[in-house]
Amino acid sequence: MRTLLVSLILSAERPVFTDVLAGQLWPDRAPAHVRGTVHTYVARLRRLFGHELIRTTSGGGYLLAVPSGNIDIHQFHGLLRQARAAEAADQELALLRAALALWRGRPFTGVESPWLDREVVPPLVDEWFAATERRIDLELKSGHASELVAELRDLTNQHATRESLWFRLIVALHQAGRRAEALDAYQQVRRILGDELGIDPSAELQQLQRALLQDGVTAPPTAPGPVPDRRPPRQLPHDIVNFSGRTAELADLDALLAAADSADGRGATIVSIEGAPGMGKTSLALHWAHRVSDRYPDAHLYLNLHGHGPGEPITPAAAAAILLRGLGISNGVIPPDADERAALLRTTLAGLRVLVMLDNARNSDQVRALLPGMDCLVIVTSRNQLRGLSVRDGALRVTLHSLAVAESISFLSAVLSARRISAEPDAAARLVEICGGLPLALSIVAERAHRSGTLSDVVHALEDEKARLDNFVTGESDPHTDLRAALSWSYQALGSNAAAMFDMLGLHPAADIGLDCAAALAGLPVREAQQSLDQLVEANMVQRRQRDRYELHDLIRLYATDRMVCDGAASASEAAIRRLLDWCLHAAVSADTALMPTRRRNFLDPYTPTMAVPVFADQHQAMAWFEREYDCLRSVVNWAASHGRPGHAWRTVIAMTTFLDRRIPWREGIEFLEMARQAAESALESAGEGYTLNSLGCTYWDQRDWVRAKDYFRKALARFSAIGDRTCEAMTLGNLGLVHASAGEAEEAQRLCGEALRLCEQSGFRRGVAQNLDNLGQAFSAAGEYHRAIECHQQASVLFHELGVTEEGACNEQNLGLAYAAGGYYGKSVRSLRLATVTLRRLSHRRQEANLLVDLGNTLQAANHPGLARQCWQAALKIMRELADPRVANIEAQIASTDLYPT
Repeated sequence: MRTLLVSLILSAERPVFTDVLAGQLWPDRAPAHVRGTVHTYVARLRRLFGHELIRTTSGGGYLLAVPSGNIDIHQFHGLLRQARAAEAADQELALLRAALALWRGRPFTGVESPWLDREVVPPLVDEWFAATERRIDLELKSGHASELVAELRDLTNQHATRESLWFRLIVALHQAGRRAEALDAYQQVRRILGDELGIDPSAELQQLQRALLQDGVTAPPTAPGPVPDRRPPRQLPHDIVNFSGRTAELADLDALLAAADSADGRGATIVSIEGAPGMGKTSLALHWAHRVSDRYPDAHLYLNLHGHGPGEPITPAAAAAILLRGLGISNGVIPPDADERAALLRTTLAGLRVLVMLDNARNSDQVRALLPGMDCLVIVTSRNQLRGLSVRDGALRVTLHSLAVAESISFLSAVLSARRISAEPDAAARLVEICGGLPLALSIVAERAHRSGTLSDVVHALEDEKARLDNFVTGESDPHTDLRAALSWSYQALGSNAAAMFDMLGLHPAADIGLDCAAALAGLPVREAQQSLDQLVEANMVQRRQRDRYELHDLIRLYATDRMVCDGAASASEAAIRRLLDWCLHAAVSADTALMPTRRRNFLDPYTPTMAVPVFADQHQAMAWFEREYDCLRSVVNWAASHGRPGHAWRTVIAMTTFLDRRIPWREGIEFLEMARQAAESALESAGEGYTLNSLGCTYWDQRDWVRAKDYFRKALARFSAIGDRTCEAMTLGNLGLVHASAGEAEEAQRLCGEALRLCEQSGFRRGVAQNLDNLGQAFSAAGEYHRAIECHQQASVLFHELGVTEEGACNEQNLGLAYAAGGYYGKSVRSLRLATVTLRRLSHRRQEANLLVDLGNTLQAANHPGLARQCWQAALKIMRELADPRVANIEAQIASTDLYPT
């Protein structure tokens, strides 16, 4: 009954349904009559607290009718959100102190519940640690080191293996002028880590000790790597400064929001703005969003769903992933399943007041999975009438029509000045008539009129251009002739480079384009490309939504494409497409080189870059570029595969495999690789088939699907053998050997890995030698020959270090740790596993980090440290749940079978 009450408290003011309660109350074995038993427990709680506090909801749920603001756990989370958004350090510190003051020891003491112990308490404790350490850092910066020493000594006594607390204790002692005690504290933590875990202090602690010896520490340490942006996301594109018109629609929107705010319940408010192309739906939505944005302080999210335009609309699964990344969730923790992504999005937004703008939706189904649970405003724009969203999800609809004459005149006045309009009222009225009240056409005409003579001149020019275009229309008049006349007239005023850039942008298959990519497409230096794009932005022919990223309204894109066709510029189009495909391929290679410098890339011929590609200073820059360009690269690759350029398609995907392995969910990666395999097959390139088949085998091996992995590796081996590529043959032999080792087939594993090693030695491929020594070590471990395995891994470690190969070196260190553990050398095992974990965490390789944490927990359990083992498994479990890893249930069982709170 206590667990039931806790569940209702955690979901205060929100219904909790019976099936959810059953999973929380009886995670391992439910009673025969679940609903009846739950109802009995609820009845008992009602006798204690009253029927008015515990209500029954539609659908068989129960709701605790207590404001969440009156419950300490919700107060805690609310204060933490405010602290994260605070702009001043003193304000953040005050909020953190208030949040931490709500704690009274371990949460839910006295409630025995596997659900709480596994899923609720550990994340809460992690939040407490994070908030406490942040508060200590701020107080250290404020000069309160002396007052913190006693608290930090108490904390390090309670949590002796948490290095981050020792770090702060040492800094506090030094800042307090107690340098000798600070050095002594370092020796204490070194002994504890050595005795308990068999490991040395972290590199950060060792660096701190060296600084102490040099007497050079004055501030608390910062985490390695880039500092995360603590500000809440603000993704809305800029508001239109001179926005004019739509007075009635803005009043309707304000009224709809006011009515929704005053209604019962806290569900999300959904507003759908609908209308024909060019009606100004996005402009109105953005203007209104900025007007009401201060009501939603936690996040402002924007996403163009590309429901209408080039290529396919963004799928709900892909859209959910983009929104999650905008909220700070990395690709590595986003699950592959669409429903799971939607659930994670709702969970991430729970308790937050967020504004979400979903632009250019195709239909209701594209939007529905992206809707938050409550307390949020969702603004959707679409050409279609989203009746399903209104009927099923309660969306409030606003439909746009052409601007009335008065509003059109007001629109022109805002852009051109009221003085100019009043000087030529008849010409202004004719301009409005020519544009048909279409805001997109009006904005283009107004921008061009800035650089023209009188408004009468503009009218004459437009009438002439409209008549010329009408000659190409047969039958019924084209509803977009007015817009085409405006575009054609503006196009003629462009400089030669800007005009060429506009033409080429119509060829780009993705929804948006970066500056460097646009320069390659147009064949211009980056500076000239930026000048051309700036001119197009000024003419309202291109939109700049983000810095150095541009997009075309799809009607304008259609005009650009038609221009290339009508002008018969086939050769120019072909040259531009070739530049684009070459640039995407070699830019991906450049980023992959930063991620894995020693990788051989023998698959690039015959394609060479004709335009400069970006160069990346480190892995963080390269990974950020892949994150930013991933959707664009996917669109380009899919277009290339389906438009007779399969060679570019499969090569670009292979250049992305390091990124795919580290950040992209398995299911999505398999679909991408399978498309690349088909492209290589259609190109009749055996090497491409071999590469893609090998990558598919690696993905299935990661999923522990030995049968499929063997099948793909054997097919890849056949392709490489047929073309005599001994290096790739050795790579695939080693991979096939690993699958046999994982499946317990040690003898075959040793044969295959040994053959792969010999091929690499014969060809002088040192990285391959190191890799296959690692493989052979795993084969020996599978046979129980741990001393031979350790010897292979140690030799591989030396080679990896000499070659500077980081990721594969870390994986070898992990396998060395497993061999040590199997041989009973637990201290050495923990040291190797810890070293590998630190390296892969730095590389943001979440999937492999989870595997390592499981291995580290297993080793600590075998070494009779169940409490530390549980901590590792709990950390691994958190990652695995985010990745929808099928081993979650096994890890949960391991945690449940250990002593949760050892003395």
